[in-house]
Amino acid sequence: MDFDQRCDNATWAATRTFTTSDKAGYDVVVIVAKLAYAVGFDGAARLAFRPVRTTQVPERGGGLRFPDDLADDKRGTDVGLVGTAHPPAGASESFLAWIRAGGTLRKLVRVWGPRTFVADGAAVVPGPAGKLEPTPLRYDLAWAELEPAFNPIGRGAASDPRALLGKPAPQLEPESEPGLGKPRRAHGAFAPIDPSWEPRRGLAGTFDLEWRRKRAPFRPKDFHLRHHDWACPELHSDAPLAPDVPVEVGGVRPEGIWRFKLPAYSVAFTSRTDGDYAEHPTHLDGYLIDADEGVVELTFRTSIRLPKKWERVERLFVTGVGEMPEAAREPRRPATSPSPARTDAPTAG
Repeated sequence: MDFDQRCDNATWAATRTFTTSDKAGYDVVVIVAKLAYAVGFDGAARLAFRPVRTTQVPERGGGLRFPDDLADDKRGTDVGLVGTAHPPAGASESFLAWIRAGGTLRKLVRVWGPRTFVADGAAVVPGPAGKLEPTPLRYDLAWAELEPAFNPIGRGAASDPRALLGKPAPQLEPESEPGLGKPRRAHGAFAPIDPSWEPRRGLAGTFDLEWRRKRAPFRPKDFHLRHHDWACPELHSDAPLAPDVPVEVGGVRPEGIWRFKLPAYSVAFTSRTDGDYAEHPTHLDGYLIDADEGVVELTFRTSIRLPKKWERVERLFVTGVGEMPEAAREPRRPATSPSPARTDAPTAG
């Protein structure tokens, strides 16, 4: 059944539905709504369009640029940033890039100029940094960590350290901040983590012979919803963030520190089954910044358990919560979008 045809979207978001099984093995229909804003360096936000993704978008060099949106359920909010670090005037060997979201999430990364591994007595270490230049914030430029695979595409992994001599050294290294503990050096970027990498991989459950015999194709019993958390640990909030959380990004825009606060507008989900209406819980579960494009994506979802006869679900409704500021109402949306937002989108307070 195509639930997209039964979904009434009266919001400024793009929406898509899909059916799957939840952790308990029940059939569910999932509705995903994605708001997108083009955000200027002055902080002004205008409606933009980003699709609900049914596939992951790989990053050049490996890893992910954008995750897919096919999780049936998520806890808390993932915050991510993809883009390019730009050195400030006067910086020599290195500079800092960072993101802060509200008063709870923050991450700091030191960006080095190009460098190679050199010998320092019996040790092999990164040598002096070359001229600073715009540097992609990608995990292949950070430290590798193969066992377990927290970053299998990074630099600096070798059974014999001397084999690294003359090879490129990491340019991205996370820095500690007071009260946050020591970050994992393999997480030298702000981008989404691939589901086949740790810590996500270990949360997918145990796919052993017992699973194949007794439970396949459903998820293992020890599957954990945190497997769906695509943010690096420092940028995941167990308590959902609000859409209008203040955000600061440094070292990423060539103009300087980028500060913005998006509209408080969000969405709500309702269904009608056998004539009865039901509201379904949701929260902001993804906040992804594409600094290269100047676009911020906000993702909401809900999961609705289906009756044995799916046809009993007559309609799905996506409505707005709060007011979209008039200054932001300049949607840039292709005519072929799978679920276009209405230009007369009503809101519910």
